[in-house]
Amino acid sequence: MGWRRLARLFAVIVIAFTVVVVIPGAGQAADCDPEFREEPMPQKPWPLERLRPERLWPLTTGEGVTVAVIDSGVGNHPILDDRVVAAYDLTKDQIGARCDMASHGTLVAGIIAGKADGSSPFYGMAPDVEILSYRVIESIEGSSSRDSVVPVVEAINHAVDSGADVINLSLTAIHTAALENAIERAHDEGVVVVAAAGNSGATGNREYPAAYDDVIAVAGIGPDGGHVESSSVRDYVDIAAPGTEIDGPAPSGGGFGRREEGGTSFAAPYVSATAALLKAYDPDLTPDEITHRLLITADHPPDGWNSVVGHGELNPYRALTTVLSEVETQFLAPPMAPVPPDDPGKAMRDQAFVFTICAVGLVILFLCAKVIVPRGRSRGWQCG
Repeated sequence: MGWRRLARLFAVIVIAFTVVVVIPGAGQAADCDPEFREEPMPQKPWPLERLRPERLWPLTTGEGVTVAVIDSGVGNHPILDDRVVAAYDLTKDQIGARCDMASHGTLVAGIIAGKADGSSPFYGMAPDVEILSYRVIESIEGSSSRDSVVPVVEAINHAVDSGADVINLSLTAIHTAALENAIERAHDEGVVVVAAAGNSGATGNREYPAAYDDVIAVAGIGPDGGHVESSSVRDYVDIAAPGTEIDGPAPSGGGFGRREEGGTSFAAPYVSATAALLKAYDPDLTPDEITHRLLITADHPPDGWNSVVGHGELNPYRALTTVLSEVETQFLAPPMAPVPPDDPGKAMRDQAFVFTICAVGLVILFLCAKVIVPRGRSRGWQCG
């Protein structure tokens, strides 16, 4: 047995002793008191009007693909019935894997895999995707301590071992070697990792896990296509998706609510869901191939890429249907700096040639003025 298999086995054994596993539909702990809403969804949310995922469903609805939502837990909501196939609680309070006290993970899962059964104008981007839920955040306040990264690392490793195809990380954490290694391992095992770019605007430091090379970092845009002011502006931003005025399922009561301010947390699942659709449509695609397809088919900014929206706005339809060989050269971002000429002396020779031509022209004009014109006048400008 190789060391990689031994490491996986050890990770599974450790997590088995530290998490609470909940079967789908299981009840919540008595001290779980999440946000309760009964209000129906009044109209189709603007991100669904903009992205129109139903255009892809004749090709794929995400069936056969598993997305791990590492977040605040996924509550019990009718639109997510049968979508959450397993749930794990890795927090210290241990009040229940299906207890979403932050009203966060439920909304993220709904954006990805909410059922499209006609009961509501809301539905997920990939309604037949299965969700693995990992509760690593106890409340919306969260924590940026080193200890708070431990359950995130455990969740990533467990998701990889459990066969997840995509991992959604709508959170930020401090950099640790363990977190970076977990992300790298997920990528090497064929898992697409998507993360929120962060919500600190143009200020602040690099935010993880979005800043890691093997992660698709997602910025936020608004209904007008403009950048959400709070969305982090960084050199690692890859792509942008809806990130404000976000509607979705509440963690309790069967109703829906809105996050007016939103955040990149809610932009990331639109990209995760599209990655899941790509994986379902072509299971042989690698994480790098899926990433490339998402970025090359995005609606690019004028300069091809910038630190505000990365390669541009997510375009699910083009991501799934475009024949890349026909568009790759058209949509590739321009080079960041001019390419130096192969012959450094060519420019100087060209300048010398132009100078010589100009000098010859001046000599001709001089001769005309001093010789040809006087002779012509003396002869009365007669031929012969």
